[in-house]
Amino acid sequence: MVVVALGGFGFIVWMNAQPVPAYRTIIPTEQQPTEDAAAWQKILRAGFGSNSTPLPTVAPFATLFAPPTLAISSDTNLVPIAPVQVSGDLQPTLNAIVTPTRPAPTLTPPATDLPVTAQSVTRPPAVWQPPPLIPPISRDPLGRDHYWFMRPVDSNATNYGLFSYPFGSRGPQRENPWRVHHGIDMPNPIGETVRAAGSGVVQWAGAGFQNTSSYGNVVFIQHDFGYRGQPLYTLYAHLSVVLVTPGQIVNAGDPIGLVGNTGRVSGPHVHFEVRMGRDTYGSTYNPVLWMVPYVGHGVIAGRVTGLRGEMLQDQTVTVRDWRTGMVTDTTTTYIFEDTASDVNADPIWKENFVIGDVPVGRYEVIASIDGMRVSQIVEVLEGTTAFVELTAKMPSTPTTSAAAADAP
Repeated sequence: MVVVALGGFGFIVWMNAQPVPAYRTIIPTEQQPTEDAAAWQKILRAGFGSNSTPLPTVAPFATLFAPPTLAISSDTNLVPIAPVQVSGDLQPTLNAIVTPTRPAPTLTPPATDLPVTAQSVTRPPAVWQPPPLIPPISRDPLGRDHYWFMRPVDSNATNYGLFSYPFGSRGPQRENPWRVHHGIDMPNPIGETVRAAGSGVVQWAGAGFQNTSSYGNVVFIQHDFGYRGQPLYTLYAHLSVVLVTPGQIVNAGDPIGLVGNTGRVSGPHVHFEVRMGRDTYGSTYNPVLWMVPYVGHGVIAGRVTGLRGEMLQDQTVTVRDWRTGMVTDTTTTYIFEDTASDVNADPIWKENFVIGDVPVGRYEVIASIDGMRVSQIVEVLEGTTAFVELTAKMPSTPTTSAAAADAP
């Protein structure tokens, strides 16, 4: 047993004395001995997959596609319509009209003594104006603003004043002047709805307002609110239809009439006036300073005066965007005829020109006084009035350090 044990021990020692085979370290980026760089080309040349199942394909239509048609109804109670016949003036007319089972409702305006003029009600324009702010608002830090009234026409129509005939002007033609404008005109198709600018009581609804035919059909409202102890009135003229009666109480936004061309007009529109203190022709004030601006817009008002501080009349005022250099709007200063029927400057602002619905931003207001260019920079804020005064005593260009620092 001793001999066997010594023999086994000697075998183990002999096995451990054999040299260890060398191991090869493989780097991951090194090409393996069995890797063939052109293996996929050899697979394709061998035709691998050529005997596999082909992908299914859609067979083309044997005939052209025809949409299905409805089967002819067997209902014998249908009323046939005769074909359209074309008359000599190429105007189509229908020989038969199918009467619906439920007749469409008809709208009957309130009864008035006014004759309904011929109307040509058309579809409103497809262009919407910006939404107006909600009256009443007065955002001026000194309380000088009084935007109490809503716009008398909806935003899907023309609800701003015609720029060529602003309040206090004689119209666009210097050689053929019109009468001094005591309101603003909103041109619209006949039949466009006119709404009350504020709550109050209807004082007049009809033709012949204050013994004149120039206004045509008129609605005149005395409002149940005033300004600085003075009553306020609004007038809506040239209506085709009047929808209210004298003594009727109305709320802001109520329909009171339809746009027309009655009276002395050059086209269909609503003439809108604001009067304060009395219900006379000589008590009118610029409606742009009373009617709420659009959202994101404000108003520029101001004075153009001479060397002695006198109001200069019928002077052109231009508003230029300070950022782009583009002209935004133009207007003219008021014309005063020294009569009892003159237009009036606002009791607070004492202006002789107003430009409404100016987008928020910085502008240069420019006038020419005795051949000299006079301008001033203003900042327009939403729902407020920016006031400027242009006088011959001013330098022709802004020279203040603030204006120079803010110049682009």
